[in-house]
Amino acid sequence: MKKNLPPNPLTSLKAKIAKYLLEDEVIMNWSILNKCILILILGSLVHIIWIIWKSFILLSPNLWNFVHLPLLKLQLKLDILFCCLLILMVFPCAYWHKKRWAQQWLPYLSIGILVLSLCRNGSMIGVLSPATMVSYVSLVTVGLVLFNRKIVYYTLVPVTLFLILSNYLSLQGQISYAPLFNLSTSPYQNKFWVSSMLYFIAPILIICLILFEILLSQWRHREQLIQHLSQIDPLTNTLNRRSIKACLEKLEHKPTKSYALVLIDLDHFKQINDQYGHNKGDETLIQVSEALSQIIRDNDVVGRFGGEEFILILHQSSLAQAENIAERCRQAIQALHLLSNMGDIIKVTASFGVAFSSTETNPQKLLSQADKALYEAKACGRNQVKCYRERLVEAKLY
Repeated sequence: MKKNLPPNPLTSLKAKIAKYLLEDEVIMNWSILNKCILILILGSLVHIIWIIWKSFILLSPNLWNFVHLPLLKLQLKLDILFCCLLILMVFPCAYWHKKRWAQQWLPYLSIGILVLSLCRNGSMIGVLSPATMVSYVSLVTVGLVLFNRKIVYYTLVPVTLFLILSNYLSLQGQISYAPLFNLSTSPYQNKFWVSSMLYFIAPILIICLILFEILLSQWRHREQLIQHLSQIDPLTNTLNRRSIKACLEKLEHKPTKSYALVLIDLDHFKQINDQYGHNKGDETLIQVSEALSQIIRDNDVVGRFGGEEFILILHQSSLAQAENIAERCRQAIQALHLLSNMGDIIKVTASFGVAFSSTETNPQKLLSQADKALYEAKACGRNQVKCYRERLVEAKLY
């Protein structure tokens, strides 16, 4: 006897993470203050990376000649200050996340503090350095994805003006370019400067790439979900009329037309709604769709064609096979166990009209034939299967 093995914790964790990232918590749908919290946390991580770099320089006397040591010490203190400030800003964003005034002003304050700290570090390592440019482009792109454009441009315009002005003043010799470093030659000939740029760029790129991957995965999942919902009837979880029409159009262009259509209409469905309520009517439709889905083959199609009308597309099926499947579906619907709120048995039956394709029959004409067969089934007393048999010999059915 096979024993039930305990669930793998790692697999369970991966499933929870995937569900969180792709389904339940789409980042683009977060509230604006939750997005601010995310940016503040990422900004504090970047500051921690800077603190580690500057602390490493201070603890390595052999590297002191590559930097302006007093300025490095000052910048380390400012990094710690801004890191603490960014972390502290998380608390008001979380505490007042439902307050209208907080939603209006805290995003500007949070992003303003982050951008101010980034501009300060950018001017220290060179406004045209790769690290500064990567940070500039990455933050603008992430900001435009997550936030209202007004908030992004509120910080983008002064930052851009600051970078242009700093670069102009450094070209005029009025301020030092990359004052944190001792650059006697071209920066790109200084191995220490180049390695420092790589150190600054790597975490920013990794963080932004991870964030973009999450956003892209969520966007793709949402697009697939929207596409799925546009094709599915929300109540019965079967194909809707639009999707059925698309399936029939595909069949019209196929070289082989060996298929059958089955139209199904629930008998006296209006009486179920009137006597037991629309909730019981919905429950009836759901159970009928489930019964149909269990009987048809994997390559067949079931859809809701109207209010209480369903349709089956049976691929590569003879008339006899289609009639047999329809009869099994009729029996399954008749055997449904539905109870009213008072405990009364709700009787459910359905009438079926079957039509088989021939080389001269297009899907729309076949649909009309199935409808005629369905009308005959209802005229003969309902709860039965009728097949459209006109021109049966010409179609060479078997």
